[in-house]
Amino acid sequence: MYHYPVIYYNPPVSEVTSISYPTISSKAVIGTDSMIIGNITVADDVFIGFKNLLRADSGYPYYVGPYTNIQDNVLMHVHPGREHVNVKGNKWGVYLEGEISVLHHACVHGPLFIGRNTFVGQHANIYDAIIGRNCVIMHGATITNGVKIDDNRFVAPGQSVWKQEDADNLPKVPKKHLHLNQEIVDHYYRLGKSYLYNTPFACTYT
Repeated sequence: MYHYPVIYYNPPVSEVTSISYPTISSKAVIGTDSMIIGNITVADDVFIGFKNLLRADSGYPYYVGPYTNIQDNVLMHVHPGREHVNVKGNKWGVYLEGEISVLHHACVHGPLFIGRNTFVGQHANIYDAIIGRNCVIMHGATITNGVKIDDNRFVAPGQSVWKQEDADNLPKVPKKHLHLNQEIVDHYYRLGKSYLYNTPFACTYT
């Protein structure tokens, strides 16, 4: 017996008084046992794998941009009552611009912006940050305390970035990792469609 994703409204609380249902592209692929709750927009060709939790019940809204892959056991949430990130005049709790890889067991916790073509490694813990485009955040890294990370920056495995001066001093992405994220984005785009067409473990929504 297969367990399908749970796509549902958020319950009202004082921080989130409006009740919203997720908006999910019919081109997105979602694996079994994932939960997507509340005011969350999932764009075209997103792959959301297995046992993920995207929960817009304490802050909102969220945006998951096109060709992003959220692999397995990923948590997306927002600190209750905290300020939003501003994108083109609109406020968001979490905004993933697109073509982003979020690997297994990572936490992407808002208020948070992650720019296009950024890699977030396994067990990375991101909580209140603005991260630029074309960055590589390696496995086990921690980014927090409202820091802003410029485009094309590299955070080493296990590194903690919680002071703006540390964020400002991050190195450029090493040459060997320049194409890391695009290779993963391409793989998970193809893998998601293959799961959809060849197995009962994934589905789309209209």
